[in-house]
Amino acid sequence: MGLVSGALWLVGLPWAADPSPLPEEPPIDPNRVTPGILAIGSLLFLVVAVALLYLSMRKQMRKVDPNLPNGPGDDERAEDERLTDEAVERGEEGTEQAEKGS
Repeated sequence: MGLVSGALWLVGLPWAADPSPLPEEPPIDPNRVTPGILAIGSLLFLVVAVALLYLSMRKQMRKVDPNLPNGPGDDERAEDERLTDEAVERGEEGTEQAEKGS
């Protein structure tokens, strides 16, 4: 019986323990809490990184020649745009005719 009662005591130990008392310190004053040096450093790092990426992108975009020949997908894309424009014009004409007929 001693073994069983000892095991029950160990199982019941976490529930039998008293909760920890509240801290004696006053609560944190939200007016005194600041982001700290780590947040400022992270923000500055991100600003510098974005600025460098922007300058690099501008430099690379200046190198692009606008007079390059059409690529393999450019002709298909131009044909799709032409067909879309024709369909829009026909749709606009159709709505104008429908309004006149009404």
